[in-house]
Amino acid sequence: MLTKDLEVRGEPGGGNEADVEPEPAEILKQLERVVGSSLFRNSKRYPSLLRYIVGEFIAGRSDALKERALGIEVFGRDPDYDTNADPVVRISAGEVRKRIAQYYQERGHEDELRIEIPLGSYQPRFFRPFEDRRSTQTQPEARFRDNAAVPPELHDLHPEPTASSVITPTSIAALDPPLKAKIRQPRFLRITRLHLIWIYGLLLCALIPLILFGWQKYQGRQLRPGAAFFWDRLLHSSEPTLIVLGVHSFDAQGNDISYVSHVLLPQTQQTLLSAMTRSDMVQLNDLTSYVRLTTLLTQNAHSFYTQGATDTTLEQLRRGPFVLIGGFNNLWTTNLTKQLRFRFVTLQNGRNCIQDSQRPERIWTLDTQQKALSNTRDYGMVDAFFDQETDQYVLIVAGIGMSGTEAASEFLTNEQGLAAWLQSSKSGAGDNVQIILSTDVIEGKPGQPQIVESFRW
Repeated sequence: MLTKDLEVRGEPGGGNEADVEPEPAEILKQLERVVGSSLFRNSKRYPSLLRYIVGEFIAGRSDALKERALGIEVFGRDPDYDTNADPVVRISAGEVRKRIAQYYQERGHEDELRIEIPLGSYQPRFFRPFEDRRSTQTQPEARFRDNAAVPPELHDLHPEPTASSVITPTSIAALDPPLKAKIRQPRFLRITRLHLIWIYGLLLCALIPLILFGWQKYQGRQLRPGAAFFWDRLLHSSEPTLIVLGVHSFDAQGNDISYVSHVLLPQTQQTLLSAMTRSDMVQLNDLTSYVRLTTLLTQNAHSFYTQGATDTTLEQLRRGPFVLIGGFNNLWTTNLTKQLRFRFVTLQNGRNCIQDSQRPERIWTLDTQQKALSNTRDYGMVDAFFDQETDQYVLIVAGIGMSGTEAASEFLTNEQGLAAWLQSSKSGAGDNVQIILSTDVIEGKPGQPQIVESFRW
C-alpha cells in the first residue's frame, strides 16, 4: 500500500474520495492509458518524463525528483549542466501537465484514476474523481416521515399537531387582511422597472448585429478539411509558431556560398558593411511564400515570430511548432529531411535534387545552369510531420529552386486544392505526409503547382 506522497482528497462535506488508496498496479495501469493516448504516443520525450516520475514515486524516491536529477536521468544532460540556460525539464514538464489535463477533459476518462504533477513540483499526486453520492443520501424531508423511526429524545422537538394548531380553509378565509391580497409597489419603482426593460431591449437590439458579425467572422476563419489537415495542429498549439527563413550568403566575389562555408568563414575577415550586404540574404520568392503563410496565420489569430536559418538553434525549435521555408538555403530543411523518404540531396556532379531514399534512382532535379528567363520545370516539396528530434509538429515549404518554394507555398494555402488532395489521398488526422510538386516556369514565372508524388505514414 502506497502512503508516501499520496494525497487522498475529500469532498467538501468531509468524506473521502475513495475508500482505498491506489495500488502500484492500478497506478501503472492508468499511466499506460495516459501515455498510450494520442496526446503522448507520437512523442518520445513526454512519455519518458512521465514514466520516470511515476516510477520514482512508486519506488519511494519521490523526494529526489528535482529539476537537475530529471535533466540528467531523463534527458541525458551532464551532471553540471546549467538549468537556466537549458530549461528542457521545465518546458517538458509544462507540456506534460497540459497534455494530462487535455486527456482527462476527453470523453470517456471521467471515472479514471487521476494523475497530477502540481505546479512548482515534480512529485506526482494520484486521486480518484469525485463520486456523486447525492443519490444515496437521505432527503431531509423524508428522514422523519415515519414518526416511529424518530428517537424518543427527539419527540419533543417534533410534536404532533393539535386541533387548535391546525389551520383550516375556513380560518384562512377569516384572516384579515387576506393572505393573497396583492401589495401594490410605489409608483417610482414601477417606472424604474419599465425603464430597465426598455434599456435591456435597446441593448439587445444593438448587440444582435455585433453577435451576427462576429459569428460570420468566426465562420469565415474556419478552415476547410484539406487546409485543416496541415494547419490545425499548428493553430491549436498554445505556443507561437516559429517561422525559419532560408538565407543566402556571398563571398567577396559575389558567389553564392553554402551555409557551411559561411559558418566556417572567419568573422574577422568581414567588415560591418560586407556582413550587411553579403550575409543572410533572403530571396524575393521566399518572401512571397512567407507572406502567404503568415497571412493565413494572421487570419486565424495565431501568433508567430521569424528567424533566419543560420540564427536558429535546436533548442528554439523544441519550444513549439515551426515552419521551414526554403530548401538548400535552409540548413534545417536538409537536416530534418535526411531520415525521410523524400529528401534534398546534392549529387556528385554538383546538381541539387529531390531523391527517393527507397528508390535512389528516382530523382527530381533542376538545371540551374540554364538562362534565367528560359522555360524550365522546378520542383518543390511540402512536408507535414511530427519530428522526433525536436518533439514538435513541423511544416516544410521548400523547393530545389526559388520557383519550387513558391509553388509549395501556393499549394499549402489553396484551400480548394488541399480539399481535393485530401479527398483523393484519404489521409487521416494525425498522419505524416510528404508531397512532391512540379511547376512549369515560363520566363522566370512559376505556374500552377502539380502533384508528382506523395507518401504518408
